[in-house]
Amino acid sequence: MTDTNKKILLTLLGIVILFATYMYIVKPKMSSIKSLETDIDELQARYDDLCAKEAQKDQLIAETEEFNKQFDETVNKFAPDLNQENTVQFFKNSEVDNDFVNMSVTMPRDTVFYILGQGAVTGQDQALDVEKDAYVAYNDNYNISFSGTYEGLKSYLDYVLNYKYRMAIETITITFDEEAEAPIMECNGAVVLNTYAIKHEDRIADIPKVDVEEGKENIFATEGEYMPASAASSDHDSDNGDSIVSNHNMIIMLNNAGNDTSSGIIAAASASNEATYVTSNENKVEDLTIAITEEDGKNYITYAIGSKSYKAEVLTSDVAIYVKSSSRVDDKDTNGVNVKISNDTALPVYIKVADDDASNPRFKLAEKAGSVKQY
Repeated sequence: MTDTNKKILLTLLGIVILFATYMYIVKPKMSSIKSLETDIDELQARYDDLCAKEAQKDQLIAETEEFNKQFDETVNKFAPDLNQENTVQFFKNSEVDNDFVNMSVTMPRDTVFYILGQGAVTGQDQALDVEKDAYVAYNDNYNISFSGTYEGLKSYLDYVLNYKYRMAIETITITFDEEAEAPIMECNGAVVLNTYAIKHEDRIADIPKVDVEEGKENIFATEGEYMPASAASSDHDSDNGDSIVSNHNMIIMLNNAGNDTSSGIIAAASASNEATYVTSNENKVEDLTIAITEEDGKNYITYAIGSKSYKAEVLTSDVAIYVKSSSRVDDKDTNGVNVKISNDTALPVYIKVADDDASNPRFKLAEKAGSVKQY
């Protein structure tokens, strides 16, 4: 090979080395340097912004607190929920406070129309999942037909206007009784009432205040079927069943299964007669069945735990059961009874539970059939 060719090859080799050095070393370094310079510029801008905010720290904290206060004040103008319990309470109060009667009211499903920080929600987006901590705005449109006096209608409009939560009347139609005379002018018509709510995990819905005495437990039963007239009220009601403590047909004693004096669970026709005892020493919840039956014109009470049972005749006009319970001694104290009562007679059954553990009761009325009332 001639010297000239050698020089050409060396020159080409040098060019290749320089090109490779540039492509694989210099260029990546330059790109990395450029990227770092961009990051530095962004961090510098962020740093300058934080420094400016640090100088205004107290002002920004105060403004944030004021904004949060204004936000809460605005949100609190809307109900936390549009549950039907509070809706019924609203309509009931609108009748109590005004000479106005809601003749009929539709109860629609809640509709999502806006998510704070996200925007409006269209119909096809109703099933979309929202973030757990999102503020979600709902509304309901209630179609109401009403009847009342003219003064009652005006009071109702004022009631809606000044209600504690935001609501608005969309439309109203009014028809007056032409034969009525002022100031007692009878009127009727229809209202479309829009109500709104903003739901959030931290907002707690109101609890309706209901002051209505509970009636019989089975509203579909007729007198003498499941709730005889004698069970609706009795002498035991006057003292909340305290008279049963000293005068009863059966006693259930519930104590810690580990006590040294007696079984943890004792069911008896008489506390002083051990022959009537049905017991359990197990530190667990036992099923205690009680049946009141009629046989050949006589009434009987039969109680059983597992295969152990006792049957006694009932000679009184009702069946009184006294449950003498006790507080738990520790977390390992777990015994108790699930009571299942079946009453196939016309005699009412009254149960008085005393001294049971408030947080973890030993006594539970799991099932009942017939006339049974617990105090």
